Amino acid sequence: MSPDKVAQLAQAAMLIELSSDPKPGNVDRCHDFSDIDFHQFVISAVSAYPIFRAAACGQSSFGKLLLEGVKSWQDWNINSNTHFGSLTLMIPLAMAACVPEDLRRSLSEVLRGTTADDAADFYEAFALAGARVVDVKDFSLKDSNAVKTLRKQGKTLLDLMHLSKDHDLIASEWSSDYERSFRLADMLLEMVPLLGINMSVVRIYLTALAEKPDSLVQAKFGMSKALEVSSSAKQALEDSTLESAKKLDTKLLAEDVNPGSSADLIASALFISLLKGLRF
Repeated sequence: MSPDKVAQLAQAAMLIELSSDPKPGNVDRCHDFSDIDFHQFVISAVSAYPIFRAAACGQSSFGKLLLEGVKSWQDWNINSNTHFGSLTLMIPLAMAACVPEDLRRSLSEVLRGTTADDAADFYEAFALAGARVVDVKDFSLKDSNAVKTLRKQGKTLLDLMHLSKDHDLIASEWSSDYERSFRLADMLLEMVPLLGINMSVVRIYLTALAEKPDSLVQAKFGMSKALEVSSSAKQALEDSTLESAKKLDTKLLAEDVNPGSSADLIASALFISLLKGLRF
């Protein structure tokens, strides 16, 4: 697959995830946040195109590409975090997409090829993006001395992800060779021909949110709230229409609760499904 095609599919995945409605608690084509709007997310996704193309060309390391990705949306004066989680999941997929017939094996090799330099770049990109995660004692992303320690100990970025896999959805994906992303992608491949793209994305999003508490919600509001949101998503999933999802969306927006990590997971799953041939 050509680098241009890989970048197109990555960008399409980001835009499809963004525009699908309703994804309870997140920006979509029908509503904004107070500090950032739908069109800024669109611009952020568009700005990532050269990052994905460079990844597919094998032109740089993961860490440097992630840093460039964060800077690319800030070049448009977008100072809020838009796609840090999505880029963290999707750049390795773009790097692996040169072997699409065995995407997961190729992805595993990409993840295991990360270095201490990638980890250091990840810390810098995290701070630059203003991202949020559940705080930890060892190698906290908020600890300015952590980079020196990880270099001294020779920790790779994958090593760091393993340390956070139990409380962070993105880290959990890295640590499992994207187990959930690939499973949700297979569900999309089956569902889209039957329900269409919007309904399928919404139902997959609710499925992911119901399965596992969202780590961004946990970071902002604690585990109790994250579990409550997961329970509500499970109830909304039982409604074959989108009415329950719309009500949950209204509730979460009023509470300023945004399950952004689950949205990142859906972007990853969409990218995989597109790489596997999903069309609609």
